[in-house]
Formats: sequence, structure tokens, C-alpha cells
Amino acid sequence: MGYIGSMSPRLLLAGFGSFPAAPLNPSAAVIATLARESWAPVGAQIDYLTLPVQWQGAAETILRQLQTSPADGVLVVGVAVEAEAFRVETLGRNVASPERPDQAGRVWGSACVAETGQDVIAATGPCQAMASALETEGLPVSLSQDAGDYLCNFTLYRLLHAKAAPRVGFLHVPQARECAETAAFELAQIRQAVCAAAAAFCAELSRPAA
Repeated sequence: MGYIGSMSPRLLLAGFGSFPAAPLNPSAAVIATLARESWAPVGAQIDYLTLPVQWQGAAETILRQLQTSPADGVLVVGVAVEAEAFRVETLGRNVASPERPDQAGRVWGSACVAETGQDVIAATGPCQAMASALETEGLPVSLSQDAGDYLCNFTLYRLLHAKAAPRVGFLHVPQARECAETAAFELAQIRQAVCAAAAAFCAELSRPAA
């Protein structure tokens, strides 16, 4: 599926649920609020998902959704608990933490995401446009080449490897004060960042193919 003529681009916006390091995950909190409000940039359509923090479950939830409702792009939002700025991930890496349990207590058991996959796959979302949008909002942001070795990188790599949608991107957000008193950002700022990134993503989807 792709943007054609005057058709509205469709973006799937997904956030992660709770896990031991983030009992209240700001990505899920923001996604849930936006979904209740049916928020969408002008001229675009947004589908919303909350993902389980599970090795076998997170990417599958997105892939099932795309089978029933294809999208032009997928933007996944995850929390980087120790981060002091927002990060737009530019690469999915074929690495996983083999012994780190997910929310269900299961481990992946392998140091790679896909045995036959390439080492790195470039994100196909509009990384620079998303980063620029956050800068315009006055939020600290960087382009990152390392999404870690847990479910965030795992899900990004799985989606890129499966070519789940024409454009796939990932935004890492810091923890929010409402979730951890020592965090530097309010949940409203997390929302601001997610909306800015999603709007920039949709704007790129709306550009006619060259």
C-alpha cells in the first residue's frame, strides 16, 4: 500500500506496555491518550496499538494489525529509561540480549534477532525529518545508531527484516516525571515529541513519489 494522489496516508503508531524497568511506560501512556482522542495530523489517518513487552508478541502484534489494516508507515515508540534526550533510531541491529527476560518472564535464548538476517538494516522512516520536527519543538533530540539489545531494537529489526510496511521508524523517549520522580521530562513533553514525530512522518508519506 502506498500514498496515491489525494488519498490520506495511513500511519500505524505503536507504543510498549509496562515492563520491570518501567512499570508505567510513558510510550504506552501517550499512545493510549492519543488513541482516546482520535488524534491525527491534518490529512492523515492514524491507527494505534499498545505492544506487549514480549520477545514473541511485540512484532507479531504489529504484523497481525498490518494484515487486516495495511499502513504506509509504522512508527514505534519506546522508552529509554536512562535517556536524557529523545532519540530517533536510524538502524535496526541483528543483536538481542539472550538471557534478559521479557514481561512474561521468557528469554529469547539467542544473541541475534534472525539467524539468517543481515547485521544491520537502515530504518526506512524519515529519521532526519522526525529529528528536525522535535528540534523545532525545542526538545533535545539526536539521531541514534544503537537502539540497544532489548525489545525496542528487536521489534525495529523484526519489522525492517519483514518489510512490514514501506516506511518503518522508531522513536526512543525518556522516562516521564509522572512515571519516575527523577525524570527530566513531563508526560506532556513526551506527548509533544510523539505528535511532532508522527506529524513529520505523515508529511513525508504525503509527498508524491519522485
